[in-house]
Amino acid sequence: LEEPGLEKLRKHGKGLADLIGYEDNSIYISASDYQGEALYQYNENKSISVWTKTGRTKVTADDYSKFIEVCQPSWYQCLCDTVPANATTKRTRKSVDRTLEFLDQCLNYRQKQGNNLQASEIWAAVEGGGLIDERVRSAKESSKRPVFGFTLEGFSSDQMNIETIFELLPLTTQNLPDEKPRLIHAIGSPANIIKAVESGIDLFDAYYPYNLTENNLAMALPHKAIKSLKLSHKLTEVEEEGNDSSDDSQRQDRCETFSLLNLREDKFKEDFAPMVRTCKCFSCSNHTRAYIHHLIVNNEMLGGVLLMLHNLSQYMEFFDCIRSALTNNKWKELQALFKT
Repeated sequence: LEEPGLEKLRKHGKGLADLIGYEDNSIYISASDYQGEALYQYNENKSISVWTKTGRTKVTADDYSKFIEVCQPSWYQCLCDTVPANATTKRTRKSVDRTLEFLDQCLNYRQKQGNNLQASEIWAAVEGGGLIDERVRSAKESSKRPVFGFTLEGFSSDQMNIETIFELLPLTTQNLPDEKPRLIHAIGSPANIIKAVESGIDLFDAYYPYNLTENNLAMALPHKAIKSLKLSHKLTEVEEEGNDSSDDSQRQDRCETFSLLNLREDKFKEDFAPMVRTCKCFSCSNHTRAYIHHLIVNNEMLGGVLLMLHNLSQYMEFFDCIRSALTNNKWKELQALFKT
C-alpha cells in the first residue's frame, strides 16, 4: 500500500511484475502476512486491518480490488478474515461469514470492471479456524463461486498445532472440487509438506526457506538418497561408490536424511567447503561456509541474501523429489528421508 504505492504503480501502468523485473514469472498476492503476528481482533465486518510503517490501515474489499487491478498479478486471493484455532465458536463463524461476503464483493468488483481483471485469477479463502463444521461450510460455500482455486487459511504451523492441522486438512480438502488447485501458506517443514500433499494440497509458499534464512539455517538435502528417488531402480554399487567420499568436510552428502546447518555456529569459522557440496546454486558455487558465517556474525545483508538463494534452490529441489517419488512409486522412501 505504501511502497511503491498505488500512485507509482498506476503511473507505471504495466503492473507489479514489470515494475520489479519479474515479468517472466507468476505473481501471487495474498491478503495476509504470514511473517508477522495475526491481529485478527482488529478486523471488522466491512474491512480488515493491514499494518504498515505508518500504522493501521483499514482495507475494504473494494480497496483491495482496486489495488489488485493496479498490480495486475497472475493470481490473487480474495480478502479474508482469518482467525486462529483457539478463537471462540462465535468468532470463527463470523470469520467464515465475513470471508464469504468479502469473496462475493471481490467477484462483483471483478465483474463490473470487465477486462481489467480478467488476466488475474481469483482464489477463494477457506476459513474455519479449528472447527471442522465451519471448515466444511467454508469449503462447500466457496466451491459454489466461480473461482480459479482455493487458499486454505489458518493452517500455519504458527497458528495451529500439527496434530490439529492434519486432522482438519484432509476433512476440508475432500469438500473442494478435485479439478481446482489448492494452496496453503506457512505449513512449515518438508515433513509437514509431505503430509499436506497426502491431504490434497497442490501448492505451497516459500515461508519455510525464508524462516530458515532468518534463523541462519541452511538446508542440506541427502544427495545420494535424493538421486535414488529420481531413478526408477535402486542405485547400483558403481553409482553408490561414485557418490561416496571420505572427506569430513563433505560428510553431509552421506547423511541418510534431511538436515540443517546453523551457519552462525563457530565451527564454520574455518570451514572452506560450500554449504552443500552437491548443490549447484550461486552461493554454493561461489562461496564457502566460512565466508557466509563471517557475513552472518557481522550482520552483513549479503549473508542473508546468499543463504536465501541457497535455501530456495534446495527447497525447489525438494519439490522435484516429491514429483520424482510420485512418478517412480517411492513415496515411502521420500517419507523416510524427511521424517520429523
